This record gives sequence, C-alpha cells and structure tokens, in this order.
Amino acid sequence: MSDMAWMKRLAETYDLYQDLAGIVKDGQPVLLPVSHSTINAQIEVTLNEAGEFVMGKVVEKGDEVTIRPVTEDSAARSSGVAPHPLCDKLCYVAGDYSLFVVDGKKKKQDKTEYYNKYMDQLCKWVNSPFSHPMVAAIYQYLQKASLIQDLVDCGVLKLDENEMLDHQIKIHGNEQKEAAVRFQVYLPNEESRVWRNRELYEKYIQYYNAGLEYKDVCYVSGAIEYCTVKHPVKIRNTADKAKLISENDKTGFTYRGRFGDKNEAAVRNNDKTSAMAVGYTTSQKAHNALKWLLQKQGYRRDGSAFVSWVANRDVELPDIGKDSIHAYEKLIAPDGWESFFKEPVKADPYDTGKRNAMKLNKAMQGYAQQITMDDKVIMIALDAATTGRMSIAYYDEMGGTQYIDALQYWYTHCCWQRWFKYGKDKKGQWIVSAPSLREIALTCYGVLREKTIESDDNVLRLTIKRLLPCITKQAELPKDLIRAAVVNTSRPLAYYNTSNGFFLWKNQMLSVTCAMIRYQYEKRKGDGKMNSFLEDNASDRNVLFGRLLAIYDYMEEQAMPDREEKGHQTNAKRYWNSFSMRPATTLKTLQSNLVPYRRKLNSYQEYRFDQWIEQIMVQLAENGYDNRALSENYLPGYYLQMKMMREHFSSRTNKEE
Repeated sequence: MSDMAWMKRLAETYDLYQDLAGIVKDGQPVLLPVSHSTINAQIEVTLNEAGEFVMGKVVEKGDEVTIRPVTEDSAARSSGVAPHPLCDKLCYVAGDYSLFVVDGKKKKQDKTEYYNKYMDQLCKWVNSPFSHPMVAAIYQYLQKASLIQDLVDCGVLKLDENEMLDHQIKIHGNEQKEAAVRFQVYLPNEESRVWRNRELYEKYIQYYNAGLEYKDVCYVSGAIEYCTVKHPVKIRNTADKAKLISENDKTGFTYRGRFGDKNEAAVRNNDKTSAMAVGYTTSQKAHNALKWLLQKQGYRRDGSAFVSWVANRDVELPDIGKDSIHAYEKLIAPDGWESFFKEPVKADPYDTGKRNAMKLNKAMQGYAQQITMDDKVIMIALDAATTGRMSIAYYDEMGGTQYIDALQYWYTHCCWQRWFKYGKDKKGQWIVSAPSLREIALTCYGVLREKTIESDDNVLRLTIKRLLPCITKQAELPKDLIRAAVVNTSRPLAYYNTSNGFFLWKNQMLSVTCAMIRYQYEKRKGDGKMNSFLEDNASDRNVLFGRLLAIYDYMEEQAMPDREEKGHQTNAKRYWNSFSMRPATTLKTLQSNLVPYRRKLNSYQEYRFDQWIEQIMVQLAENGYDNRALSENYLPGYYLQMKMMREHFSSRTNKEE
C-alpha cells in the first residue's frame, strides 16, 4: 500500500455512507457534506423569504454546533481575511460592526474589509446558477448593514454607557463582538434552519466545484479533479487546529532540491510535475469521514485519537481502546448490563468472576459470527506532536475475522479480576476482564492525584501507540512497560493518601499489572495458562517470595480485620517496595513485626498460616533463598496466594455456619 492508503480508504468509507451526509440526529455525530465544516454559533437570526428581520436569539446551550459551507481559504484560516460563505462571526456578517465595537484604545474597529469580502463572496453565489432562495434572503438582509442594531433592539446584544458592545458581557463564554451568527429563513415547505437544509448543502457543493480550476490527476483516487494544498482541520474536535497534511515553512527548509514551493509539490501546473497531488473532493471526503468515525466510535483522549472500522459495509466493531467490558457494551448489551450480569454482587475482592467472564466471552463469540474475512477492517491512530501538525502514528488493514480474533486473543489473555460498575445505581461485581489501553499506560506511568491516577498526556499517548501492535499483531508487551508497571505497583503506600486510594491500587495498579504479566506469560508458554500458575511455578523463588508476602499481609489482616478501614496499613504493605528489592532481609523484619499480631489469631488460623509458611520456606531453601531483586512474577504469586487463602477461610466459615 502507498503512504496515502489511509486517505483512499477513508474516501471510500465516505462514499459508502454518503447518503448520511448532513443528516442530523439528536446525540449522533454528523457526517459532514463536502465543502462544509462546523462552527459553534452563539446567535441565531431568523428572516422571512423577503429578507426581512423577524427575530434574533441566543443559541441554547448544547445546540451550538452548526454546519456551514466553507472555502479552501476559510476552512484553513488562522489569520487574515477569509470569510465563510454563510455563517460566520459578527465582524464578517455585520455591516454596522465598526459602529459598535472599539479596540483597547477606545478607537472604533474598522472591519469594513471583512464585511465587503463576505458580501462579494455571497453575491457571486446568489448570482450563480446554483443559488437558493435562502441565500438570496440572507444576502438581501445583510445588504442593509443593520444586523448589530437589530440584535440590540431585540435584546440579544447589550451596549455599554458609550453605546458600544459591552465587552464585559459574554455569550457562552465569548465576548459579544466574537459571537458567531447562523441564520434561519422561513420558506414554504422547506427546512428553515440553514445549517440543516440538505438541498442548500448540495447547491453550495455544485456552486463551489464549478469554480475550481487547474485540475490534475489525484494521486489518491486516480481521478481528474482540482488538487489542493489546503486541508481540513477540526479532526479530533471542533477546537482542533492540527492538520494531517500541511506546510507553513517558506524559508527553504521544507522544499529542497526537487521542488521550489508548495504548488510544485502538491499540484501540476505549467508543466511542473507534482510529488503528491491530492484532489480537493478526495481530501474533503477523507477528512470528513475520519472526523465522523472518531466522533462515532473512536478513542479521543490525552491528545491521542484512534479508531477502527469496517470499510466495505455498515457494521459496528468493538472499540479497541476500551476494556473488554465497555468495548462490547453497545454491541451485546445496548440496553445496559443490568439484564446481562444478574449474578449477585460478591464482597470478596479476589473472587474470579469466572461465570460472568464465561458469559461475556460467549456473547463476544456470538457477535464474532457477524464479521467475516471478506470484511476489510481499517485502524488508524493519530498523534499530534504540536498544535498545528498531526501524523498517522499507526495504520493497519486486516480482514474482519483476523481483527476480531486478534481482539479476542488480547481480551482472553491480557485479563484479570477487576471490579466493574454498571447501571444508574452503579451496581458492581468482580469479573475477569481486560483493562483499557489507557489504564495500562496509567499503571505504567501514573501517579495518584487527589482521587484519580493521572499522568502526562504525551507519555500516555506514546505508551498507547506502543501497545497497539500488541493487540493487532499479537506482539509481546515491551519489557520496559512491564517493568514500569511492576515498579509503580510495588509502592502501595503511595495510594494511602485518599479514601479510595488503596482500592485504586488493588483494582487498577495490581490487577492491571497482573493482567500484563498474564499476557506475557501465556504468550510465551503457548498452550500454557495461568489458571495453574502457583502449581506450575512451585519452585520459582520470585513466585514463592510473592506468596510469602501475601501470607504475612493476610495474617495481619486477620488479626486486625478493621485495620485498613481505619486507614492503617499492614507491615507487608509498609515494607512492600523494600521486599521487592531485598526479599530475604526484609522478610526477617516482617517476621519480627508480626509477633504481636500472631497472639490475636485463633489456633486454626495460626496453624494454617504456619503450615503454608513452612511449605514455601522448604521450597525457597532449595531454589534460592537469597536477596536478589524479585521479577514481575512475584505479583501474581502474591495475588493468587491471597485469593487462595481468602477462599479457604471463607469456605471454612460457611461450613461452620
């Protein structure tokens, strides 16, 4: 595939869904028509067919997003004068702007050039074969140059004591003078909202395409079309200024050797051969499809964004960026998980949640029957190193079955027991599930801040990018990530600062790290599973030391059952980090500190703990009772030993009752 395969696939996806272009459904992302973008409008002006002012109002919160036609220049504007054809800021659409706005020196701001260019542009559309009564009405009204006065008269805009727009008054967080305006025109049997009228979309597309010249072969589509050097922004969100294809360096560093400027590099003109000619329509389709897919089913957080989709037909995919529970939530439990997980909530934090996990896996397998090898799954990850430039950090194409199998392998092997909340009342239970990529990144490099684990956005973005091939290619987890997670998890005291800190440590740090270790362990073992981890590693000193740590931790918990609830930590957790680095010497300290707690145990508890300790110490004496730092395997050793002990004592208590 060429370097521009991503653009070709996105343009093809747009063609597949083009009937949806411009259709607005409440709460649903909109696939933008070609030559259109969005703006957050603060003011709505209503006109009649004759172009007369009817009313004005402030746009309601939540209804600000407005579809509007754009030109190449206006879509890419950051400075200079480049009006949008219909909906734009007051300085473009209001002919009386300069009468009501002053700058910092109390001088009236002359924006006549902005208004004149806007009106000249609109006039050309009105007088073209592709005009529309709505456009004519808006043009007729704005010629009166009375917009701000009309909005003042109806109370939408407020003036100060000097009869200027009051700069202290905000509309949805923007100064009045910065407000964007959209129009509504009452016509018989027509959608009156200009920003939702699909006939108007088509009229503008026809009008704008008719004026495009200098056509060439598009290197993406292979068709003859007008080629552009200006590509859309607002890919990840409405405030996003980063471009996937851009240039702004004219000092000689961008074009060296073969090309002299951007026109030579992007289009063939005057017999100059281009390096990368991209058609305007193709670029529009590709970028609009990408925006739509990211909004509809993509991951957008921490400056990163990635999405996967089926390019050849309309079928939803699980979200690769989410944990195994939420990735399939809409696909197998669209009405919520309450009816899906009916098993009673269990209090034991080391319960495996096996039955629910099996139920979820069965549902996943049922969904997998909808995907075939003939389906073409595309995956794109975006990375923005600066505010102005974005790159394709990861791109992959695979068959549908291949994608689902890869995802299923990841969810089956990179998983551990975790507390899952669902429903309006936030019910919860323990279930075996895979963590999200973000949770893995936070486990590696996160720190506790107030009540959440956080990390630098750049670090998270780069880490997530490194994890993607582990899913799509079933690659091994990078060793440094596993080590970072182990080191971070080996500091439980760092999480005692808040009321829920220790729960975060258990449910995220410890469980996610164990999930990572499980993935690597089972991948290297081939057919080997972690279900018999303690038995299979009965002579591994790392596992044995981890089991001892669990015994001493649980022994103190049993002696003082309300200790952690009162905010006190066990000696095992106090010396945890030291134990991971110097297990033999630290173990002696733990044994000494636990003497007073032993006296609080009943005879059976003391007998059982001593029995486990003796068994493990015998193995350690034969296989490495020394002070070498422990490998990552000590953590699942700790976790599974703790789980086994909890189940043992719980079973004994139930029998006695």
